[in-house]
Amino acid sequence: MHKRLLIIFGIIATVVLLAVLLYIVFAVGNVSVNTTNNIALTEQQKSDIIKLSGIKSGNNIFAIDEDIAIENIEISYPKLKVLSIERKFPNNVYIYVTDRTGIFSLRLADGRYAVLDRELKVTEILAENDDKLCVLDGVAVTNVKEGYVLDDSQILLTMMKGAERCSFINARYYSFIRKTQVFDKEIWLTTNTGVIICLPISSNIDQSMINAYGYYLEHTSDTGKTSGKIVLSEDGWVWQNS
Repeated sequence: MHKRLLIIFGIIATVVLLAVLLYIVFAVGNVSVNTTNNIALTEQQKSDIIKLSGIKSGNNIFAIDEDIAIENIEISYPKLKVLSIERKFPNNVYIYVTDRTGIFSLRLADGRYAVLDRELKVTEILAENDDKLCVLDGVAVTNVKEGYVLDDSQILLTMMKGAERCSFINARYYSFIRKTQVFDKEIWLTTNTGVIICLPISSNIDQSMINAYGYYLEHTSDTGKTSGKIVLSEDGWVWQNS
């Protein structure tokens, strides 16, 4: 009996010792913030980002909650996007960040303008409109706060995926599409030439965006049309005069 107890206690002691050793070996020793080439952060900003992440020296590297860390950083720094939080074993952590590019301008009820990026996250709220951005209309303007994604934005986000597959990313989007209007059943995209692309709201609106843009390219090239509406009919995409 005593021999069996000694074996059990020995196993328990070994497990505890291994756990302690693993905790010590994989305790966070260094946390650093790295940026892409197009932005620069001060040492104070980097220090603030590390504090916001909640990743502290001495904590176990496996216990890092990346989702909470990213959320805390991006709410406090709405113009930043956390690309990733990487662990380099045994004890180094790297936070990679880049800047967010404003695409949309949304007029709020108080007369100010919210700037939103490609993920429909509010990067800043301005007193005056930034004319170069794409006007966003037809969406709720309540509960719009810096650092948070626009409410009920899934359809718009899906449409943006299609736009980006057409190479309309960041500045290319607002250079080509000057106004984005959301209605009950359609999203209207007004191009820089005045043509309105009418996209039916559906779960595959990203594919509709791709198809409609292909139709736009084909017919502007062939006929030189620079006005009217592109709509989806029973026979496919058609061009209607305004």
